Amino acid sequence: MSGAKKSTWIGGTAFLCLVLIVAAWFLVIAPKRASAADVRAQAAQIEAQNDTLELKVAKLAADAKRLPELKKQLAQLRIGIPSDSALAAYLQQLDKIAVAHDVTIENVAPSAAQAVTLAQAAAPAPTPAPSGSAAASVDAASSTPSDATSPAATQPTASPVPEGFAAIPLSLTVVGTYDDTTAFVSDLQKTNGRLFLVGGFTATGQPDQEASAGKPQTKVGDQELVISGFAYVLPDAAAAATPAPEPTAGPKLPKAPNDKSPYTPVKGEQ
Repeated sequence: MSGAKKSTWIGGTAFLCLVLIVAAWFLVIAPKRASAADVRAQAAQIEAQNDTLELKVAKLAADAKRLPELKKQLAQLRIGIPSDSALAAYLQQLDKIAVAHDVTIENVAPSAAQAVTLAQAAAPAPTPAPSGSAAASVDAASSTPSDATSPAATQPTASPVPEGFAAIPLSLTVVGTYDDTTAFVSDLQKTNGRLFLVGGFTATGQPDQEASAGKPQTKVGDQELVISGFAYVLPDAAAAATPAPEPTAGPKLPKAPNDKSPYTPVKGEQ
């Protein structure tokens, strides 16, 4: 009888130990293992971010060493596309080109600046529907529009045109020989200065004529060339983002003595 009681106690103790082990696993060990796994995952993610930041820092350090060179390149690009219209400086550039090729500029007519936009591609023509027996053989599933759309149709694409990029329409009228006016148009687009895109031109032959009304003397074979095109402007984004300085307070006016009003008339001596 005592052996049966001992067996019962032993079995109960073993069962209780088993219950305690299972409870410890689910209540203590398993959460700690999950927490440790989360910590390891976060540590791996942080290490990956640190590696990315180190690459960015290295690139910024390399760019910082090239900063003087980049500033020179920017200054050179600003000559071709300035941050404002700078028409007075451009007229001086045109005069230099005209003098170099012995042509006379009769007129320069700029217009208001226009924002530069890219032309939209034409939509593809719809595919004609099949007819006759071919329409009957089309699978019904293929005619059902799919829920999935192409990434190009759903994701907006960034505009390649910088914000504020504008074109100034210009019309130039020059007079000279055929060779000189042709060379003027060539240098107008190639000279290391303000960029100018020729959109079109109209040439008119000139007769033998004396100078009059601002027009130079011409001979047979000379031509008057009306050139239309565009000069470009790109505002400086960094300068536009710089906030304007806050107004400072002016000097305080002196207070009237004995709190008397300064507008009180003063009695004079007679």
